[in-house]
Amino acid sequence: MQASHALTEKHYDEFRAKSLEMAQKVISPTYADRVSLKQIDSLSLAHAERWEASLARSDDAVWSWSGDTGFRKYAYRHPKRFDLAIWYANTQLCGLSVGKPTYNGSKMRLDVLEGAPENHPLKRKVVEITVLACEAYASLIGAEQIRIMRPVNANVVKYYESFGFTLRQGKASNVPTYLWRNL
Repeated sequence: MQASHALTEKHYDEFRAKSLEMAQKVISPTYADRVSLKQIDSLSLAHAERWEASLARSDDAVWSWSGDTGFRKYAYRHPKRFDLAIWYANTQLCGLSVGKPTYNGSKMRLDVLEGAPENHPLKRKVVEITVLACEAYASLIGAEQIRIMRPVNANVVKYYESFGFTLRQGKASNVPTYLWRNL
């Protein structure tokens, strides 16, 4: 790893940690004392491997958290990334997400946002929590918009729209579909 890459990783690691602290403070009091927001680590990835083997996981889920093309490769290639693991009672992984700023940094992309396929106490709260943390990260880096990239199906689009996101349909293979919301 080059020195400049390591410095960028360290600099943005501070933003990642601070954004999770900020989001933790504004989570709904109903469940805040049992929810932990952490960066993705080896334990998170081990739990995610079980998701991938689950028959309950959506057929639309094309991302693999493990392996050569998973999170570790993404993390290395994108030192400015946002990553989040949402834990319930420090024992149950309920959600994972990764994203990165656009090239000029004015927008924050969420490239993958996934909830645990099995039932869990934060069902239907993973998006809300992820958006809180991503907004905090976007604010810290000076981004003005959040984008949720490549929604997997129409039901997911409707769900994201309920959080105030607007669909932008991609027109070609190099222009992806995404939902956006200004900060």
